[in-house]
Amino acid sequence: MTATRILVNLQNVNKNEDRPNPASFTQSVIEHFGTTGDNVTEVNADLQDNKLVLSNDWTKGQPVKLKRPSFCPITNLTSPIRDDLPADTKSRGIDSGVALILESADGKVLLTRRAKTLRTFPGVWVPPGGHLEENETFAMAGLRECHEETGLKMSPQQFVSEDLKVLALWESVYPTKLTIGPPKRHHIVVYLYGKLKPGFDANTMNKQLQLEPLETDACAWLDRDLVKRITEADEEKATEHGYKTEESVGKGEYVRGHIIDENNRQVEGNIPLWPLLTVSGAVSDHERVSTGTKFALEEWLQRV
Repeated sequence: MTATRILVNLQNVNKNEDRPNPASFTQSVIEHFGTTGDNVTEVNADLQDNKLVLSNDWTKGQPVKLKRPSFCPITNLTSPIRDDLPADTKSRGIDSGVALILESADGKVLLTRRAKTLRTFPGVWVPPGGHLEENETFAMAGLRECHEETGLKMSPQQFVSEDLKVLALWESVYPTKLTIGPPKRHHIVVYLYGKLKPGFDANTMNKQLQLEPLETDACAWLDRDLVKRITEADEEKATEHGYKTEESVGKGEYVRGHIIDENNRQVEGNIPLWPLLTVSGAVSDHERVSTGTKFALEEWLQRV
């Protein structure tokens, strides 16, 4: 049975749009609302009738930051590339997803590495997350995806705020650059944030870990200093793009985490740090922390 896709709908009241309308695959969401500079705008995000509605009607909710990279393929899409996209791609609309910035009681954030067999963003480090299902709230989707990918089963009552809050939104396109290939997927990712109450530190949560190998092949809890180093590997400021060598980034540095080994078993071990400190490639992708994740982590750093 095919799951119902929760698609993005847009309403810009400054354009006299009296109701939300479905977004098209090749439409830049940020351009629809207008940037406030640096490829950023503000919208409110709400789930209505199994649609993700983005609007600038502030009577319907508080504004939240929405960002894209300057190299966003949709923004830079030329007419020949657009015309050559397969019909089923152009008619997809824009999908929605959630990702959970999960902070342990001792101030660490959980990142996971996507399985190398996945169709989109294989081998890339992201927070636990995925698609929205019918009749879910953001929090329900975030907690479900985290449980499915990592085995961590949590309830809103375990968080300091007793809920998950919307942290920021990201306009995501795969592949990430036109130099890698034409766009195949277009999403709005809703980044959620929640800090666990005392008693739910990283070591305690590790006892529940049960990675799903088809989705996640590694994970690690990262402290604030390490998160800051990761966000400083900025695609927008990088003079050299691609998979840097261990020697050029940080030879011999590791982070303790859990991995799925060659026998498909979950084991604890040292994970090389240097791939997490690289930026996206110009002609191919590789293991790294996703650009959207870095943006969400920057927003987290400003809060804690």
